[in-house]
Amino acid sequence: MSQHALLLNANYEPLKIIPWERAILLLLEEKVDLVVGYATEFIRSVSLAFEKPAVVRLREFHKLNSRVRFNRQNVLARDNYTCQYCQARPARNGKPDLEALTLDHVVPRAQSKNGFVKLPWSGATVSVTCWQNIVTACYDCNANKADRTPAQAKITLRSNPRPPNTADALRMVLTKTRIPNEWEDWLPHDSVWRSYWTAELDRA
Repeated sequence: MSQHALLLNANYEPLKIIPWERAILLLLEEKVDLVVGYATEFIRSVSLAFEKPAVVRLREFHKLNSRVRFNRQNVLARDNYTCQYCQARPARNGKPDLEALTLDHVVPRAQSKNGFVKLPWSGATVSVTCWQNIVTACYDCNANKADRTPAQAKITLRSNPRPPNTADALRMVLTKTRIPNEWEDWLPHDSVWRSYWTAELDRA
C-alpha cells in the first residue's frame, strides 16, 4: 500500500512528501484539495469511503524554504549528478551512478589558508569546504585536476558552485523510493532521476 502523498503548493509546484495520514488531516481541515487519489486504495469509516490521497494541493501559497543540508548527496543533486568539468553523467540501471562521482574542491585544500580560500570568479573568501567551493566531478577529472585550480589544470569549470536555490531544493528530494504513477505528472521533468523522490516527512 502507498504510505505517502505528494504535497503541491497552491501553484501546483511540488513541495514535499507527507504521510497519507497527514494528507487526510489537511483535507479534513480544508487546508488542501485532493488532486489525485490512489484509485485502488480507499479509506473507509462506518459511513464513508474515499480514495486514499496521492496528490494534494495547498489552498494558500506556501513560500518554499530552500535551505538544504550541506552534504555529499545534496551536492550531487544540485549539480544534477553531472561532472562539472567534462559534463559526464554516469548511470547504472537507468539511475545516476553515485559511486562513479566524487566531490572536488574547486580551490583545493592544499591552497587554503587557515581553512579559507579565495574564489577566483568572485573574489569572495569562503570556507574551503562549502557550497561555493565544492562541485561534482568524475574520477578522471578529479584525478587530473589534483591539487590545482581549474585554471592551473587547464580545464573548464562549467558553472560556478553556489548554495541551492528553490529549483535545486526540489531535485534534492531524490531518493531510492520508487514514486507512484499518480505523482508523475507533478514532478520536475528535467530530473535525471525522475523515478525516485525523497523528502523529510515533516509537518506541512
